[in-house]
Amino acid sequence: MQKKLLAIALIAAVLSSVGCKNVFRAYRIDVVQGQTITSEQADKIKIGMSPAQVRYVLGSPLITDTLNPTRWDYTYRFLPGTYATEAGLEKVPHRRLSVFFANGVVANIDREGKLPSTTTSLPNSKDGAVRTTESSLESQRPAE
Repeated sequence: MQKKLLAIALIAAVLSSVGCKNVFRAYRIDVVQGQTITSEQADKIKIGMSPAQVRYVLGSPLITDTLNPTRWDYTYRFLPGTYATEAGLEKVPHRRLSVFFANGVVANIDREGKLPSTTTSLPNSKDGAVRTTESSLESQRPAE
């Protein structure tokens, strides 16, 4: 009788631990690295623009090479954590936009990876993610 009870208890313990697989998992944070640059923003950069104009459109560069200050790099990468994965946000591979200057103006623009058409924000809760575009942000701006 004791062996039967022990066997039942062991089976119950194994089955209950299998059912807790999703309960006892580690929380992973979202890893956002770099600046989100959309294809719309990158298309605004034209040959002949000044560094001040580029900085106005894209913001300050993430990387300015000390050995080659005429090259500005904007990089972005997103690794979704627990709630972002559940909200359906996908991993964003490494993307890079490089702007090269010569004689104080843009001489060349180099893109690595497909730039997104919209910016994706992090999930505001575990129930979903908020996706915004520049135009929707403009419509929310208070009237002056």
